[in-house]
Amino acid sequence: MNPYKESMLRLVAYAGLPQYGTSERIELPPPNTPEAVYFHSTETPEWKAHIASLPFEERYRASVRRRLSTRMWASAQSNLCLWCWFPKDMCFCSKMEEYREQISSQQRTSEVDVTMVLHVGEVMRGTNSGHIAAFILGAPIRVWGVKEDDLYLQTLADTSADPATTTDVINFDVNINNNNNDEDNIHEEDNDYNNRPFTISLYPEPGALFLEDFVRDLPRRKKVHLLLSDGTWGQATSLNRHIPRSIPRVALSVDGTYTSLFKALRKRTRETGVSTLEATAMAVEQCLRGLDDSNDEIATRTISVLTSVMKDFVDLRCLLKYQDVCFTDCVEDVAELVERRDAGRRVASLGRLRELHKRVENDKEVRHLLLPPVLNYCYACDTPVLWHRMVEHVLGKKHQKSLKENPLFIPSEGSRFCSCLRW
Repeated sequence: MNPYKESMLRLVAYAGLPQYGTSERIELPPPNTPEAVYFHSTETPEWKAHIASLPFEERYRASVRRRLSTRMWASAQSNLCLWCWFPKDMCFCSKMEEYREQISSQQRTSEVDVTMVLHVGEVMRGTNSGHIAAFILGAPIRVWGVKEDDLYLQTLADTSADPATTTDVINFDVNINNNNNDEDNIHEEDNDYNNRPFTISLYPEPGALFLEDFVRDLPRRKKVHLLLSDGTWGQATSLNRHIPRSIPRVALSVDGTYTSLFKALRKRTRETGVSTLEATAMAVEQCLRGLDDSNDEIATRTISVLTSVMKDFVDLRCLLKYQDVCFTDCVEDVAELVERRDAGRRVASLGRLRELHKRVENDKEVRHLLLPPVLNYCYACDTPVLWHRMVEHVLGKKHQKSLKENPLFIPSEGSRFCSCLRW
């Protein structure tokens, strides 16, 4: 299975929703189970009592678990796909699988391993792009604040070292071999050391070397493990503090004239700031080129595939926000997506109405909240108004003008024979 999907299944199980991502019906944990408290609001007495009962050092992890549980439950209720995070009627998975096939398994298991380190606030977020790169590259994701993931990041500190230190170790091994002391064991340890990936973290802090220059100077290394922090700049800063300091920090070489492909979705807050998906594409390309000049073909194909999926992702998100597409030129493809979007919205709207009517039938308190039919007609303007547009209507210039002419809302003769709109 795709390591990304394995990570998502692990997270939903941790969140208490193991049915999410399967064909089974998704249900909340029973109220008497330990997992149920993580679906409470922060203001409930149950949650406050639970937090107060925990040691201070465990409270942040409990808070992360609650945010993860409530976010996963909200996503399931919104009918979002667990893998692509789009509404299921606009699922992007088949398109991503096509792009994933364009990067052969040999290329995905080349000299660069990628791990996405997410802030919990980015999980299932609509504009998040890091999970798209993880899906395509088959990269696992880790969430800061999940105990298993925190321990994993701590273990990475043992597999990374400063390049100068690495050179000293190798030279020391060679000197011992010249003395013929435990030669076989030393060779075995040296081979194991050189076969382990060298872990680096992408974060442009002061003093960080450029990624391509850094990996080019790595001695006798065949593989690099690249950690990518996924979040806003503030969240990424928190993640950077959490990643062990023994892991070297590197920075991307980004041309100042580069225009982000995500400018239609997110405002660029830094001159060289790019989305996580763009950063991943650039990082993998620069890493491959820095490790070996013969990797040019693999690097070119990888950046091409990730750029294509970026454009499709942005266009689909724009359509869901009722914006014009930025990259797709095919009118037929856009029309098909618009039709799917509108059909899905209609189905979702009808579903909400059915659920509302069901609650109205069974709950007297809800029935008291129903808007009276008179609110569906504006007697000042002498026109019917949809109930959900009434606030917008009364704030409009036309209503203000009509209000001066008919301040007492005297019904006209025509209004007596007009059928009020009902929901």
